[in-house]
Amino acid sequence: MLSIVIPIYNQDVRPLVYALLKQCNKLDLAFQILCFDDCSEQKYKDLNKELAFVIHVNYTEMTENLGRSRIRNWLGKAAFHPYILFLDGDSAIKGRDFIKNYLRELPYDGVICGGRDYQPSKPRSKKKMLHWKYGRSRESLPASKRNKEPWLNFHSNNFIIPESAFRNHLFDENIKGYGYEDLLYAHRLSEAGISIRHIDNPTRHDGLETTTDFLNKTKTSIQNLALLYKEDKIPATRLIRAYEKLKRWNLQDRFAGLIEKYEDKVTRNLMSENPSVALFNLWKLRMFIVEIKNTNANSKKSKK
Repeated sequence: MLSIVIPIYNQDVRPLVYALLKQCNKLDLAFQILCFDDCSEQKYKDLNKELAFVIHVNYTEMTENLGRSRIRNWLGKAAFHPYILFLDGDSAIKGRDFIKNYLRELPYDGVICGGRDYQPSKPRSKKKMLHWKYGRSRESLPASKRNKEPWLNFHSNNFIIPESAFRNHLFDENIKGYGYEDLLYAHRLSEAGISIRHIDNPTRHDGLETTTDFLNKTKTSIQNLALLYKEDKIPATRLIRAYEKLKRWNLQDRFAGLIEKYEDKVTRNLMSENPSVALFNLWKLRMFIVEIKNTNANSKKSKK
């Protein structure tokens, strides 16, 4: 009945897989767990390879790095049960009824999202404080709030979709690097008339990143967002709405210049043990304005 698929990249997924096995076996459920390693470092392969010998688990190592969208598509295509549960490799199962909570929602011909949360206590390392604070304020949302804008709050870290629907609606493999492939996927599902429903069945996000890595990944995601916006492929996000408001008053360049003027102070705050999420959002808006200008400039060059 259920295929659980987990893309792996530099993660020890054994605790996650064994927790899922325990719950599925108790439910007398027809299931499979597919774990595809997307060219992780050898130390992670050495940890996870024991899963290849576990009943109901298919552990496979890719010979090349496929990327976030392609690896999910390969996993989904390999699944053979009527429903596919997508989970990220850096997830942790919180409750004993995680699988049962999803099964209560089935059958359902749309997408069901369980959500994500972060540990309630601050991370020990201040280098991971920004990711933790941002995740807690913007991603750890109850289903009642996520359902107000279902597509905008879709994340591929924890969702169920009918296998038949997934085969007709794959992730866009043209999205390179990190960022906004989830948003594009949710928008395409919506355009196809496939509903997205959020429930309170979160996994815990255990993969907190250092502020340096988090900022670099955010830059990459904003580059993707700028391209998608330029190509009119997605509806307005919070960041796009803020940009368009500035643009209506022709204030986007002035705003970007102001944030750039205080760039050192902004960076020091974001790298500190008490970073401001509001300041981070302003930093993102400035990055988006810069990337829009870059995409426009590159577009002009390509036409010459």
